[in-house]
Amino acid sequence: MTALSTDERRELASSVRAVCEKFASEERVRAVAYDGDGSCGGIDSELWTVLCAQVGVAAIAVPEDLGGTGQGASALGVVAHELGRALAPVPFLASTVLATGLLLDTCAHDPRAEKCLSGLLDGYRTAAAAITGDGGLWRREAVTLTASRRSEGWGIDGAVRHVLNGTAADDLVVVATVDNDLAVFLLDSTAEGVTVEAERVLDGTRPMATITFADAPAFRLTAEGPVDDLIERNVDATLAVLSAEQVGACERVLEIATDYARTREQFGRPIGSFQAIKHKCADMLVDLEWARSASQAALQAVNGDAGGVATEAKWRASMAKAVCSESLRNAVHANIQIHGGIGFTWEDSAHLYLRRARTDEVLFGGPGQHWDRLTAQVELL
Repeated sequence: MTALSTDERRELASSVRAVCEKFASEERVRAVAYDGDGSCGGIDSELWTVLCAQVGVAAIAVPEDLGGTGQGASALGVVAHELGRALAPVPFLASTVLATGLLLDTCAHDPRAEKCLSGLLDGYRTAAAAITGDGGLWRREAVTLTASRRSEGWGIDGAVRHVLNGTAADDLVVVATVDNDLAVFLLDSTAEGVTVEAERVLDGTRPMATITFADAPAFRLTAEGPVDDLIERNVDATLAVLSAEQVGACERVLEIATDYARTREQFGRPIGSFQAIKHKCADMLVDLEWARSASQAALQAVNGDAGGVATEAKWRASMAKAVCSESLRNAVHANIQIHGGIGFTWEDSAHLYLRRARTDEVLFGGPGQHWDRLTAQVELL
């Protein structure tokens, strides 16, 4: 795994931001992610193809011997930060982070995982991961899928809800129980017995699906070590990268709020000159820096840059998820208050970030659940 220098991080961020500025304008995001009543969700295939082909975002965390660049979680965080600023409707978190991470931990023992992984690097195929039945906090008892032996391979039964980017995924990586043990399986989303139903979502840039399996044909992937540890390790990495997306969105919300405060006039003066508005902007900045620090700490841990990696990653990932969720929620609420009535309208961008903040707040577990998880981990130190 190659660590990025400061200049390389800046260059990567600049490249991703340039692509987003060209292909992820607010108008384009609205067109891809929402219909007339703002209810549908979608993926910008062209944007994703450009990001993969020109910047190589899907290959960042993949080792060089598998066709990637082997730059690790910190580089994923750089990309996530820029995608979060733009609310880019792409399957980065679901496919490049979570699903790819699970495949990487099994491809050394299974050529089918390596073959699937190679198809994700150019962006023409995407994957989604079904870890729990409700798409929330990872816990063993939340696994709802079961697997049974078939004459050839395995069959998956059950249903999972809130599968991130499940509507557009070509490949599915799922966790199912086998005789009270856990196992990871790989399926084709178009296989017989797989039914994908798009869900009505709050944030159209985060499309989700309910996926039902009825003896769907699957390949069991071989993992080294306990499957529970493999899943938890990849979920922690996903939480850390998600926190970087939230920091990017929080940063952009602060920019939107301060720009509006400088230009909107009331009583013959910019509203930013009023003490109440200054206080809100100052609180937003404090929350942003708090979130940035928490996110960087989590990325360092899952990237292997902190001592006691296994233990550090667990509590730092939960800390980052809780802190960044609360910071982004507070920022979008303050932004709407600064904008006044216009902030509630469909035409204004403020509510788009509100939708993202509220969705990310519960994705992979809410702040309260992660504060509890953090407390439990700290008690073990």
